[in-house]
Amino acid sequence: MKHSIRSAARSGKSRPRQASGSPFDVLVLATMSAGKTSFINALIGQELLHTANEATTACMTRVEHRQGARAFDGACYSHTDQELARLKDTSAETLRDWNANSDVKRISLKGSFKIVPSPAPGLVLHDTPGPNNSQDPKHAELMLEAIRTVSFKALCYVLNASQLGTQDDRTLLEQIRDELASRPGHPVYFILNKVDLLDPEMGETIDEYVAKAHRYLTTVGFDQPIIIPTMANIALYARKALKAQPLTRSQRLRLHQALADLQDNKRSLLHATVVPDAIKKGVFKALNSLERQRQLKALDEQACEKNDLQQLVAISGLKTVEALIKHQRQTIKNP
Repeated sequence: MKHSIRSAARSGKSRPRQASGSPFDVLVLATMSAGKTSFINALIGQELLHTANEATTACMTRVEHRQGARAFDGACYSHTDQELARLKDTSAETLRDWNANSDVKRISLKGSFKIVPSPAPGLVLHDTPGPNNSQDPKHAELMLEAIRTVSFKALCYVLNASQLGTQDDRTLLEQIRDELASRPGHPVYFILNKVDLLDPEMGETIDEYVAKAHRYLTTVGFDQPIIIPTMANIALYARKALKAQPLTRSQRLRLHQALADLQDNKRSLLHATVVPDAIKKGVFKALNSLERQRQLKALDEQACEKNDLQQLVAISGLKTVEALIKHQRQTIKNP
């Protein structure tokens, strides 16, 4: 494994690298199947990390944004921290194989996030295994190790909107609460994911589920929780479409439906978001600007299609998360 991949690395062309800014680490946690990896892929702007309808994250993965990089350089390491393999251009298939290899404990990736606007250099996202995998107790150990060893400045906890309050979820939240009790100053952003799967005709409104999440989190011990209702998969598909990346038939259908629903209660998701007023106003301002631009280009079909995709990303929750991260970075830089 090591020899063959090292050979591939030597054959790759060297690429210039922009000097990274001060690292800003964001730790992402969740129980299995909450959509954690899809959320990270949406922040990256491409399907880099493997996702499926099962437990797919088996090791810790560090993804660092490097402005201007053409591809993601990757390396994987053993449980004794020995480098097992390295590649200049790491594909999703390679990452899936590394992640499935029991000899691999952690993966490190460096490349350019394909989103607009591009984040400041130095942003680092940390993916972690879901701790409630009964088939592999090591997942819980790795997750706890990540909380204790990663120098994160913010923590994103992904909740599945349709599975609030499960015992596994509550156990993990209580563990995080206790771990953070001795580490004040680390904001937690609760990502209420998969709200696009709620059925308003059955009374499953975003407002109701945000209120339910708020009650649940307060009961666990998180006072005044920040809650961002999110459509991570939809945001990812929209960002892929904006970059002309291929979509599967299922992804195209889901994106088409989301675009068809765009004008219905467009602002309901943003109104339901529980974040500081300045953050919410900033996202509304960006959405208003996109709407004005669309009116000015109403006769340009291609421009309107692009604008609709941008609006979809704006209301998806991803822009709100990115605004929170940017605000936290500025707060640390200029206290």
